[in-house]
Amino acid sequence: MSEPYKLENWQSSVNMACHAERVQLLFALSRFSVTATLAATLLVSVWMWPLVDHGKLLAWLILMFCNVAALLWMQLAHHARRPAIEEAPRWERWFSIKSAADGFLWGMVIWLLTPGAGAFAHFIFILTLCAVCLGATAVLTPSRPAYYAFMAPMVLPAAFLLTSGNPGGIAAASWAVLIYVAVLAGVHDVLHRNLVATFRRRYESEALVAEHKVILDSAAEAIGLLRPNYLAKCNRQWCVLFGYDMDEAVGKPAWAWWPSYEDWSQFAQICMAPISKGKPYSAIVQLRRKNGSLFWAEISGMAVNPANLDLGVVWMGTDISERLLTESKLKASEQRFRDLVSLSTDWYWEQDAEFRFTRFSGPALEKIGIDTRHLLGKTRWEVKRLGGATPQQWQSHREALLSRQPFRDFVYEVRLTPTDQRWFSISGNPVFDENGDFAGYHGVGTDITERVNAAEQYRHLAHHDTLTGLPNRRLLGDRTEQALALARRSGHLVALLLLDLDDFKIINDTDGHSAGDIVLVAIARRLRGLVREIDTVARLGGDEFVILLQEMSHPTDAARVAGKVIEAIREPVEVGNRQYLLGVSVGIAHFPDHAANMEGLMQQADIAMYQAKQAGGRAYRFADRVATPVDTGSALSQPPKHPPDNKTTH
Repeated sequence: MSEPYKLENWQSSVNMACHAERVQLLFALSRFSVTATLAATLLVSVWMWPLVDHGKLLAWLILMFCNVAALLWMQLAHHARRPAIEEAPRWERWFSIKSAADGFLWGMVIWLLTPGAGAFAHFIFILTLCAVCLGATAVLTPSRPAYYAFMAPMVLPAAFLLTSGNPGGIAAASWAVLIYVAVLAGVHDVLHRNLVATFRRRYESEALVAEHKVILDSAAEAIGLLRPNYLAKCNRQWCVLFGYDMDEAVGKPAWAWWPSYEDWSQFAQICMAPISKGKPYSAIVQLRRKNGSLFWAEISGMAVNPANLDLGVVWMGTDISERLLTESKLKASEQRFRDLVSLSTDWYWEQDAEFRFTRFSGPALEKIGIDTRHLLGKTRWEVKRLGGATPQQWQSHREALLSRQPFRDFVYEVRLTPTDQRWFSISGNPVFDENGDFAGYHGVGTDITERVNAAEQYRHLAHHDTLTGLPNRRLLGDRTEQALALARRSGHLVALLLLDLDDFKIINDTDGHSAGDIVLVAIARRLRGLVREIDTVARLGGDEFVILLQEMSHPTDAARVAGKVIEAIREPVEVGNRQYLLGVSVGIAHFPDHAANMEGLMQQADIAMYQAKQAGGRAYRFADRVATPVDTGSALSQPPKHPPDNKTTH
């Protein structure tokens, strides 16, 4: 609602109230006119009895008495009705109609006089007319319609008759009456305007006082006027705050609200210095209620007139005991939170509604060398050093944020340096303001680098041989299945070579397992150097190894690799000051000719390897035929020309 509209409504309310007040005063003044009208009517009747027709005079008297009776009835009805403000215009119209009838009856007096009544009778009538006009001017001051409704039918006909066809003296007196009536009309106008202005000022003052009282009583703060050392006025909240009734609170000394007189005296000395200079003063103090209980309040005061402090100081205050208690608990909670964060490897973070970082708390990031100042104002995906998550994972994470959903354990990598990568896990919840609007996210982050490294190590141990670092049977099985699936689509061959070292048990039995372990590590290193990156060298356990060859075009490729393996194993292995000469038996099976899966290939290769070992070792065999000797370059192998001397190898 606009201010002009509010002002117009307020002015309309004041006008209606003033109007109703004037009508009320009009009926009150009319009580005095009843007696005056009856007295004037009787005097005029006695004076006119010898001069006029008695029948006409009696008729006039009856009409006058009826008019007075009508006025009395209206007064009684108005008093009994006690009309509302909105009914005031209607009652004024009725009163104006009655006033018009009253004025018409007084104007009829001139019609009662006979032409031979003489100048004296006319002068008496003129004096009566002037007296009645003067009384009407006073009685009808509250209402212009009623006044002019009375004056017009009384004065105009009489003035017309007196000024026309009468001696010069009477005519001149009649003109004087008209001037007199005009003056009375001006006086009435002045009195009416002053009366309306008086009513308006009074109603405006009362409305202002009532408005101020409503404002003070509806204020949430306690408001009191201390003048100079006692409570002169206060609002309802003051009484509620201190536990007093209004009559009981007003007049209390200023120190009644303080724990002791000394406390008030000390406070008064401190606060009066700025207040006497016209400045407001505020403080948090402890006050006392009527029942003696103490509470903490935030108060502020300002002098009504700094030059005259006797006019008083207005004080405002509110109970903040619960707020202080809440703040104290909040500070303690925040301190506990900071202490926990400082001891934890986690950190706390906040984001705004645009997912930009606004706060970090906790020393964890600084300990690993991340300056959080460079992260403020950026979203998580704007940080260039982040990685470790797939595009699909980032997209899923952003969709969760855009849908205002909580998320848990989103893992990504931060590259601090080319050789230092850290893994983080973050969790967050959306934040909404008091209106329910989205305000951002907050959550925690954890450095899980050690956990990731340990998990990676566990995965490596689960899929690799602990001694040689080669893939174990589990990883070999996974890679074999993948190689077979690819071979089924591409039509290539896949070969599986099963290796078993000849006479390796003698090393363990004579020189111990530590020497044997060194030999196995050396053999594993040689085997890795013989195959391609797409091929796999695995250790099954003991002195058994497997080579998985992928994407072969012909079985001779497997034979060629087997020949290289036999030649590589023949090279002596040095352990300390000892040299060991070993041989190897190799069994070969390939897909799809020998078997369709890993288990079948292993079984066929194991049979072929056993055949090679039965043939004296240091040779390879296919699952379905005997290979040619190695030194002839064919697919068959033959025993070495110089078998190893077990005595010299140990």
